[in-house]
Amino acid sequence: MRELISKISGANVFPTLCYLLAAYFLYAFCVVVGVPPSKPLDGTSGSYLALALFLFMLPESKKLKFGQLFEYEARVKEIKEEVKQFKDETRSTLSAYTSLVSAISNTVSQTINVNLPDRNEATQANEDLDSTLKTKTEKSQIEEEIEQFLASEGNDLNYALAKLRMQLEKELRRILDKHPKASLTSNENTKFLSARSLFLQFVRQYPNYEGIEGSFDYVLKVCNAAIHGQYIPEEYAHEALSMGFRMLAELKNINGTEF
Repeated sequence: MRELISKISGANVFPTLCYLLAAYFLYAFCVVVGVPPSKPLDGTSGSYLALALFLFMLPESKKLKFGQLFEYEARVKEIKEEVKQFKDETRSTLSAYTSLVSAISNTVSQTINVNLPDRNEATQANEDLDSTLKTKTEKSQIEEEIEQFLASEGNDLNYALAKLRMQLEKELRRILDKHPKASLTSNENTKFLSARSLFLQFVRQYPNYEGIEGSFDYVLKVCNAAIHGQYIPEEYAHEALSMGFRMLAELKNINGTEF
């Protein structure tokens, strides 16, 4: 209520002041020329009359320019309306932009479809791991690690597979960055390499692991499908996690020199 009174008072002060001053100069004009006018108009009386008329019309003016030094614009309501329209247009534009981005994201998600490997590939991939990996891990230990890993990720298979791929990439980069042939695998070169490119670099420096290329591809396909939001059957997810953990155990034992 107090703010409202303040606004009303502020809005009425200027016109009231103008009318009072106009009345004063009109009175001065009347004193000089008389009522009714009995003296001719001179510079003084003419100035009083001009000021009285000027001050009387000032509150009603929409725009007043006093030479090039002063400009008064009574456009508060218009400016508020323009600001409101601008805000509304901005909100509409942002809403349209958000809808467009959402539509594009949904289209891309529905378009990308990663073909999952068949069961024969899984069997061959496990055999390749058995014959190539030097680190032997008990099946029961792998199962326990998978159970703990899934529990830490809220039993979200897609997120767990995405994280598995990130861990494999991290270990491959660590190994390549520490390799003696740094000119071929420097941090600058490996930083932006994909998981597949990292593995090819790894096999180039460690040819004894060429035999697990099919195993790595199997895990990578399943992880990629999970990253793109595809439904991953539990058996595929479990198989990929099992092979991925076996590879991780091996990679963690490589310290950047010939293993």
